[in-house]
Amino acid sequence: MGRIVLFGATGYTGRLTAHALSERGADFAIAGRDRAKLEALASVTGSPDIHVADAADVDALASAIDGAGALITCVGPFVQMGQTAVEAALKAGVHYLDSTGEGTFVARLIREKDDEAKKRGIVIAPCMGFDEVPGDVAVALATEGMERPQVDLTYALPSSASVGTIKSLVGIILEPGTRIIGGRPEPVGAAKHSRWAPMPPPLGPKQSISAPLAIGHLAPRHVDMERFETFFTAGRMQKFAARPGLLALKLAMRVPGARAATDKMISLLPEGPGDRAREARWTILAEAFDGSMWRNVSLQGRDVYGLTAQTLATGAMELADRTGGPTGVLPPVTAIGLETLQKELTDQDVQIDVYKPASDPRGD
Repeated sequence: MGRIVLFGATGYTGRLTAHALSERGADFAIAGRDRAKLEALASVTGSPDIHVADAADVDALASAIDGAGALITCVGPFVQMGQTAVEAALKAGVHYLDSTGEGTFVARLIREKDDEAKKRGIVIAPCMGFDEVPGDVAVALATEGMERPQVDLTYALPSSASVGTIKSLVGIILEPGTRIIGGRPEPVGAAKHSRWAPMPPPLGPKQSISAPLAIGHLAPRHVDMERFETFFTAGRMQKFAARPGLLALKLAMRVPGARAATDKMISLLPEGPGDRAREARWTILAEAFDGSMWRNVSLQGRDVYGLTAQTLATGAMELADRTGGPTGVLPPVTAIGLETLQKELTDQDVQIDVYKPASDPRGD
């Protein structure tokens, strides 16, 4: 197996991913800027090799991954800090995976790095964790056999998050995302639109608001859709407070130094959710309709951070061994394969339910 290098290994998600790689017997090394923290992590994850590399030093990281099969990076927020790992992967000719959920970063990768990755013969697979992996699997399963379907993808998520996720989320909700209308992409902002979502039991129907998720850039790269929109479930008060709250946040962020001050305050929070908080349930529902048939697919599970570590590990192990196949900036299902990801989700106790009419050609 080709060696895997995990960059940002000592962060919250990085540590979980290091343990996931170790438990799977992967041949991997860890990289980051703090040698003492790397040595402490190595001592409990099978003594992988250590590489010291800063998030601003492309050459150091490229040297660390030279000859590797795949690079995983958990260094974010990615809009601010993610470019180094991308450039290092391209320079070294190594497959790339990350844990981002930032649509602006993903859109930049597609726009600026897709052709270069193809020329280098490598895969750039962003968003290889929660929430895009289960979301992409849900969309693929729901639209199977359909022609230019209309798709709504709705997330009901836990309220707890890591410091890194919160920092990234600030950027996500402030920037417009993408939806597909009439087969063409158009910008959409957080809470711009709302609808009732027929969430599965035990949730039941829920109000939801538009969410500018990275999956809006990725799923249309492998499913030709007439319409594609993404939503978060929201309580009544959340729905009505979302727009004025976002406007106030946008105005506040225009003040010089506001973003740095916000990041500093967020850094004072606990690094990530504890074991009990990680047990909170999440649900994703994909609703697909193409004029002649419909299918809804729901995924339900727990522990979004543990799941991210596992999907990053399985994705990296797949890419590290890859010979041939598609290259460029790829969505999870294209990069790793629907069957592999569906099996991984099932192995991680994710419940996958398909709701369909009796005439659905996929079965009874």
